[in-house]
Amino acid sequence: MDEKLSEENCRMAVGKGYISGLLKLYEEWHMHDSENQHLPIHQALLHCLHRATNTSLGRSALVTNGGIALLYRTTQTCLSNKAAECLVEPAVQLMRKCYPKSPLPLPSDRSALSFPLPGRPADAWEDDPGARYDSFEDDSDEEQENEEPDCRDFEDDLECDVSRLTTRPEPDRPREQLQQYSELCPELQHDFQDLDSDSEPEESSDEESLLNGDSEDKIKGRRRPRGNSMDSLSVPDPETLNSHGKNPDQDGKTYLKAQDFRRLSCPKSPEGGHSSMVDKLLEKYGAFIPHHDPRLYIDAAAHTKSIADYSILAFPDFWGHLPPQGPEPMAVRKPHVQRKKVFEDVQRLLCPEDIINKVVFDMEDGSLQCTSDSPADSLRFFSRFESGNLRKAVHVRRYEYDLILNADVNSSSHHQWFYFEVSGMVADVPYRFNVVNCEKSNSQFNYGMQPVLYSVREALEGRPHWVRAGTEICYYRNHFCPSRGQRGQSFYTLTFTVTFRHEEDVCYLAYHYPYTYSALQSHLQVLERSVDPRKVFFRQQTLCDTIAGNACPLITITACPPSRAWRHLHQLRKFNCRTHDSCAEVVVISEDVLRLRANSHYHT
Repeated sequence: MDEKLSEENCRMAVGKGYISGLLKLYEEWHMHDSENQHLPIHQALLHCLHRATNTSLGRSALVTNGGIALLYRTTQTCLSNKAAECLVEPAVQLMRKCYPKSPLPLPSDRSALSFPLPGRPADAWEDDPGARYDSFEDDSDEEQENEEPDCRDFEDDLECDVSRLTTRPEPDRPREQLQQYSELCPELQHDFQDLDSDSEPEESSDEESLLNGDSEDKIKGRRRPRGNSMDSLSVPDPETLNSHGKNPDQDGKTYLKAQDFRRLSCPKSPEGGHSSMVDKLLEKYGAFIPHHDPRLYIDAAAHTKSIADYSILAFPDFWGHLPPQGPEPMAVRKPHVQRKKVFEDVQRLLCPEDIINKVVFDMEDGSLQCTSDSPADSLRFFSRFESGNLRKAVHVRRYEYDLILNADVNSSSHHQWFYFEVSGMVADVPYRFNVVNCEKSNSQFNYGMQPVLYSVREALEGRPHWVRAGTEICYYRNHFCPSRGQRGQSFYTLTFTVTFRHEEDVCYLAYHYPYTYSALQSHLQVLERSVDPRKVFFRQQTLCDTIAGNACPLITITACPPSRAWRHLHQLRKFNCRTHDSCAEVVVISEDVLRLRANSHYHT
């Protein structure tokens, strides 16, 4: 009843022109109370405006009557007066609240990429509105969690009675059905003929006869090659390579030209010599990244099936990267950074003549993708490579860009991860990047997290690192909404400023260290070649194929048993590694665990 009465009062206030009257009162008090002796009256007027703008009619009336311009002007005056600091925050929130909603400049909210799913119509899309965390009124740092009572006693899972451990429990299904799973355990079917057979006689058991049966291996596995020769690997078409080079200057030093990189990354037609340039590049600079081989990556990427049919490699994926040189501290956030960014956003509405508003990259428009005729005063963007997902880049102001991420395939939501290339920068100039269609109501970027940056210039000079970069980082609700304009859905902005060190460099920015499917395949090959088959049993099999046609590998790593005795073979262990395909940080940790397992000579 109270809410209904409040809404009626708001409509009445708007209908009788009270919004205009409140704004005039606020302006007069601001002009005549220069000594700030009646601040409670200022606060009361702002409170009334907040209540009157709880409806769309009230917000529209405030904008129509020049309320945002008035609030912006008076707030700038309050910033220079410490006594009036208490008026800044409610005025800023009121401007954000009434800022007119603007749909994203996209033809559709749906992903630019689609893939036909078995048993579903070609035009069937997954729409998950619940993935968007709606927060219209406040951006508080507290997240509400659905807590469920913990009714499970985990102590019941502990086996305390030793006598119960002496007898092996019976299988929960007939033994005849267990044989199908033996194909997933190649180490239990391996005969280990290279082991010494002097040891104790093998014990006979039903399990042993089952696992050593004559069943055929229906899953194709990869055995470790006898040599490390690279001659059998074929270098794919030059269009599959995104490489970089240096040119000597007058002093004999080397430097990177972004235009050379752009010509190789976006070839309009196959050109001879590009594949040989890969050899020259590796010969000149050398492939020195541990556990990474650029040629193997090229070969893996050439066989990876992508929905977008990518033909270009991102340089960090091809060249590789070294781990951080040391602990990475959390970024220190200066006070009032978000307030500063909100003011800059409000200026877009108040001074539209200062806004460039020019699209400089569009995933769906080939003419706006890393072209040679791009404006000299604009950055160049590109993301049509594996794991890249920048959909559109808009030049807002001279050194500011709005970035729109592509949704997950066959979806219209899930925007958080980003990975893209940027070039054509001027050294020592701060560039502001705004990722404007994030969905979560809060982010670790508000607590010291930074994006990662990879510089090709630095990599070719011997420093191939993903480094934490960015200043003035904050994450807040913005004025954008889905292009279809669904009510109650808001987007959030991740904004950060990057100052590039080198002129005309080629850099990559990402949410976290990228880890592609091609990287997984190449790293598994490197790992397989690094193990000693006399000490470590390594087997890669294909568990299944994905819908796109890529193999889903099943990796078995364990120490070779001391003998062929059953009790030694029975001690073999497996490590299962499963992670969500977008959790790059978890994949990196899993790779380290696999590498540790492969180089360990002990059972774990």
